[in-house]
Amino acid sequence: MLSDGCLQRRGNSNARFLFAQSGKDNKREYFNLVFSLCIPFMTPTAIALGAVVKEFVHTTTGAIYSKVSISTMGLPCFTALHTLFYLNGTKVVPSNIAELLTPCGLAHWIMGDGSKHNKGLHLSVYAFSTADVKLLVAALTAMGLTVTIHSHVSGPRIYVHEASMPHLRSLVVPYMVPSMYYKVSL
Repeated sequence: MLSDGCLQRRGNSNARFLFAQSGKDNKREYFNLVFSLCIPFMTPTAIALGAVVKEFVHTTTGAIYSKVSISTMGLPCFTALHTLFYLNGTKVVPSNIAELLTPCGLAHWIMGDGSKHNKGLHLSVYAFSTADVKLLVAALTAMGLTVTIHSHVSGPRIYVHEASMPHLRSLVVPYMVPSMYYKVSL
């Protein structure tokens, strides 16, 4: 939920999980991991069809881009998460994120929205409020990481300091796909 996933709820129906990324080949291994994790929550037809691929033409450059996406069935487990992560239709960070964020969840956040920066790592948090970013900083600090908030033209980013990278790798590498190791300097 901190990265490329979102929950969609229509009316009183159960929420469903949606996941989308650019169709770049270097992201395909991670996308396939998420797809495999979502299979128990998908209909047999959706599983058979696989990912939805859409192509877009950039209005200025004319370049063709693709996006791959999946969605699950609407289920009570996703409705419970929707209640935590959405307030009046806006994605938020739950106040108990320090209890919810696991090494596996952090690995997914890095694979989706992390970027190597010098000898550290940036985590994109552009969509979140200042209060939400502070909750995330506190959660990462509770995991034993030294982090600060960096300003960027797109909004704030959380920076994991070089000194914390060995500890970060020990937490997340078991959950990462090899094509994403570069994000944690491996």
